[in-house]
This record gives sequence, structure tokens and C-alpha cells, in this order.
Amino acid sequence: MSDNKTNVGQQDRVRIDANDPAEVEYVHRQFPHLKHEQILEAIKNKGPFREDVIKYLQNLK
Repeated sequence: MSDNKTNVGQQDRVRIDANDPAEVEYVHRQFPHLKHEQILEAIKNKGPFREDVIKYLQNLK
């Protein structure tokens, strides 16, 4: 997914780009007990929507 960091809109806020290390790291900081691989796997399994990924990761606690 091409991402222009200067053009932040609604789509950018509701999705997580698994190919962007900064976005994966941001989610990882919310769940420091998980590994980066687990975050990437959640994005792969649940899709790019932030809400779905966060709900999934909260259930892993």
C-alpha cells in the first residue's frame, strides 16, 4: 500500500499497513508483551482494519 505521510486522511487512521514498520511498531507499543510477528500475523488474519486487529490482540492477553 502506497502511503504519503503528508496526506493523512480517514483511510490512513482506520487501517494498519503491515509493510510500514512505523505502523507495526505503533501497534506493538500498545501491546508490548506481544512479538512483532504476532502483530503482523493478526493483521494478516484479521485484515488491515485497526479496530479488528486491536480487538483480536486484546483477546490474546
